Amino acid sequence: MANIKKACDPAEQDGAAQPSIWERLDTPRGGRTTLTHEGIAEAAVALADAEGLEAVSMRKLADRLGVATMALYRYVDSKDELLELMTDAVIDSTAMVADPGDWRAVFREVALRRRETALAHPWLSAAQAHVPTTLTPSRNLAVERMLGALEALPLTGDQKMQLIRALDSYSRGASDGEVYQRMMLERRGFGYDGDIRILLRSNMQWLLRSGRYPRFAKVVQDGLAPADAAAEFDLGVEALLDGLAARFGI
Repeated sequence: MANIKKACDPAEQDGAAQPSIWERLDTPRGGRTTLTHEGIAEAAVALADAEGLEAVSMRKLADRLGVATMALYRYVDSKDELLELMTDAVIDSTAMVADPGDWRAVFREVALRRRETALAHPWLSAAQAHVPTTLTPSRNLAVERMLGALEALPLTGDQKMQLIRALDSYSRGASDGEVYQRMMLERRGFGYDGDIRILLRSNMQWLLRSGRYPRFAKVVQDGLAPADAAAEFDLGVEALLDGLAARFGI
């Protein structure tokens, strides 16, 4: 935490950092404006949902909004800032219903919402690889809620953040895997909700015939139920929370 504090302390910096897009949003704009950051984000999200992240360009977005491309640059300095706006726009942390005093319930709800968001916006994973999405307003509302749920527990600040990062790692990893599988099925013509076993049939038949993987072959031949992604995600969240509770004695 000391390094984070030092990085955020203006007195520790050689020069002033450039204001983030979120700081600029807090500064009222003068004069008449034809665009808003909310409208830009909404249009960009709609474009990405319909055509994929690769379709989102400043020029194409400007055409969609009916403005000159240069007009967008009065609101966003770069494509990365646009991605920040987009990722923040699809994260809804305002209508959470879990008991704020029940840390497990709060963490579970955050995880489930992240999965729902990832599946609703398959481009999100790729966007998050480009921009610091952990420090946006909507994302931090969720972090604030999780910290509130942990407030009464005998944990240090570092320990609280370790719990939050563990949940984030699991949620993003599991959700991204599910999104990538859906994208692969879609590309191969099976539909995003197709049966992955059909796609993998030839590989599986070779593997079973090879005799090289007897333990795995026995598990398969004994019979496996169709994968239930939602149930497996829930199981993973519960197992993670059990482990965190045991590890930190909470």
